[in-house]
Amino acid sequence: MPIRFAATHKKFLYGVFTLLWLSGALWLLFHYFMRVEGEFGITAHPAEKWWLRLHGLMVFAVLFALGTVLPVHARRAWQLKKNRQSGVLMKSLFLWLALSGYALYYFTSEANENWLPVLHWGAGLSVPIIIVMHIRLGRNRKPARTTYHQEIRT
Repeated sequence: MPIRFAATHKKFLYGVFTLLWLSGALWLLFHYFMRVEGEFGITAHPAEKWWLRLHGLMVFAVLFALGTVLPVHARRAWQLKKNRQSGVLMKSLFLWLALSGYALYYFTSEANENWLPVLHWGAGLSVPIIIVMHIRLGRNRKPARTTYHQEIRT
């Protein structure tokens, strides 16, 4: 059973992760740098809410995508002892983003409004770097040597 993805699966994964990242990055851009003059002073850009809505929608797609990765790709790589550190880093990063995103939506308060968003989008902006690192590490690794007994079990 291979660890690498089929071409269509890879395109799906790259597509949903790209849309999630771009929608979050564009929300940041519009939220912090593209404010507009409104009737009562500077206000949010009208497109800001649409980037956030797309970001929320893409979270569902990415959670589905992660569900297609974990049972086969991650499990098989773990068994073969390939890319464990970067895989655990990615899983931890996605878990943090899911939990902090949930907290931003449901539990934002004065106590966490200064640090929680920064930690969420700071981690989110790092996702492409972590994904590229994980892919490159996987491609550069030599195939794991298996013993006769390991081949029979798989």
